[in-house]
Amino acid sequence: MSLKKYEGGFSMKKRSLSLLLSLVLVFSLMWTPDALAESPEELRERYGLPELEITSDVVKYLTWDNQKTMDQNLANLLMQEVYGCKVKVVRTTYAELPSKAVNMRLGGNSPDLIKFRKQEFPNLITKDVVEDVTEYLDFSDPLYAGLQETANTYAYKGRYYAFPTGKMYNNNYIYYWTSYFDDMGLDTPLDLYENGEWTFSAMREMMKDLVIDDDRDGIIDTYALVLQSGYSFSISGEDFVTYDPETGLYGNNLRSPALAEYYNFLYETGSAGDDTRLMSQEDISCFTARNAVMMLGEHWVMQSSFYDDIIAGRIGVAPAPQLDGTDAHYAQGRIDVYWIGKDCANMNGALAYMACQRAIAINDDLARELSERHGLIYKEWPEELEALIDEMNDPEKFTLLLPKYSGVGTWGDDPMGFYDLAARITQWEEPWQSIVESQYPLLQESINQANGAYEP
Repeated sequence: MSLKKYEGGFSMKKRSLSLLLSLVLVFSLMWTPDALAESPEELRERYGLPELEITSDVVKYLTWDNQKTMDQNLANLLMQEVYGCKVKVVRTTYAELPSKAVNMRLGGNSPDLIKFRKQEFPNLITKDVVEDVTEYLDFSDPLYAGLQETANTYAYKGRYYAFPTGKMYNNNYIYYWTSYFDDMGLDTPLDLYENGEWTFSAMREMMKDLVIDDDRDGIIDTYALVLQSGYSFSISGEDFVTYDPETGLYGNNLRSPALAEYYNFLYETGSAGDDTRLMSQEDISCFTARNAVMMLGEHWVMQSSFYDDIIAGRIGVAPAPQLDGTDAHYAQGRIDVYWIGKDCANMNGALAYMACQRAIAINDDLARELSERHGLIYKEWPEELEALIDEMNDPEKFTLLLPKYSGVGTWGDDPMGFYDLAARITQWEEPWQSIVESQYPLLQESINQANGAYEP
């Protein structure tokens, strides 16, 4: 069996949806753990999973995800079949995760797994909250072959602490309601991309045609675009900070002309300019309610919030546009990585979960098999969309950038820092230049901290 591998997080191969749903129904009625044709040891060997001595039947996972979601997580299901342990969620909020991780470590109750937030790199390392996993990432093992370059992205002083389960993938997508383009006879974002014309200037002109005032009362009912500005600034090809690998020092890049071009687009399409962009950070809910025709968002919503609409053709998908004047088609990259808690109780359980995640990424048809055995719907894509996703992850066509600013001092996780910047540009009528000048010294303070300016 050979499963087409998508290292970013899910596997995709065209299948008959009606046949698949029939199979799911049959298996949901007949499957029990006893129905497995192979023993745990046979499954372990077939999928190239490591032999591990598990010390507990639960793997404590500090995350903002919920237990119900984790109960249907395929890696969790495979781990139960092979290793006899399962994930138990230790629930926290997005903002409180780092303090919770620190307090659990200080209390001698480190979680086995910790949800990765880029803001905590390298903070959780320097605070001795997470394990050094270098010895467990054996790149000569077929299970982890090909991941060294990815792991190097989050290496710290030549060691690995963040455990990757796949390669970097494109995290900038345009989603759009296809009916609006059909009704107006307009080229879709995908049409323009395929014609080599998909730029920010082209999108701005398109947006002027997509604004709708249904009852002609002078109040816009449907905007052309909604977005979260923090998802997509990497389209500029630059970060808020620069980094010199020779000196190990960061620099302040907030006044970059490339960043200004991206953020000026947001200002000029807001209510102070064309008034074609919905000025809200509630991008998913606004788009789902059809308050906007297009959404510039992240990769993950494809397979969760929008899956049914994409399969039915109601929502179209395209790459984010290229910023005019840039020398490449830039996009924000993302890597699926996890922390393992320092001195945790079930280290091997955490390693088992990592191994199961990786096995699903590289073993053909494993995701399908698991879904069928456990009565879950296996989500996949038509061939043409699968090909587009592969293209968006092709390094010869897209240059993916992993932002560094978030781990520099505290600015990237400060309500008065990056979050304030994102809110002001997305929701308020403030020009980029005024935001830059108020934020520049705050970012510089974080850069000074990261560069060791205040160390004795």
